[in-house]
Amino acid sequence: MAPPQDPEASDDALVAAALEGSARAFDALLTRHESRVLRILRLLGVPSRDREDVAQDVFIRVFRHLNGYQRGRSFAGWLYRVSVNASHDYRARTSRVVGQEAPWADALEHHADPGAAPDAGDTRRGLEAALGELSERERSVFVLRELEGLETAEIARALGITGITVRRHLGRARERLRGLLKPTEKKDRPR
Repeated sequence: MAPPQDPEASDDALVAAALEGSARAFDALLTRHESRVLRILRLLGVPSRDREDVAQDVFIRVFRHLNGYQRGRSFAGWLYRVSVNASHDYRARTSRVVGQEAPWADALEHHADPGAAPDAGDTRRGLEAALGELSERERSVFVLRELEGLETAEIARALGITGITVRRHLGRARERLRGLLKPTEKKDRPR
């Protein structure tokens, strides 16, 4: 096994060391995956004001359930499942709060002028807003496949569904996003 402080240590080696009590190994896992977790939470609709708290919840869950990770499988896929579950739990808690601001509040307003070239920030905000229009399962599958690059089998394991179900939700998500991200027609254009 590679030493926990080795930056080239595999996730499995770090997990094994963490399970043996190495705080350094667990810290190395957190450091390695923190930006991914924050990105997943952002893309799943957790508002920036709450993202750090939800990420903290993810890492507490990882610490508590690290022995549930099956070595040899994708640690990133397992971590994404924990992140997806934490984001679902966050939405369930906050949806009960009266007057809670929707995380997708900036909607698709930047698509109003199809003649204007969107900058990278507009494109990102547009995608995030469009993702908010998908079902939770469609959004999770799309984010894990298209934005995080996980394979169908990894996504299926991470979400506890079959590969066929992953492909079905991915197809629906792609189709819906194509429609949502298509620039709107100007009303004063001749037909």
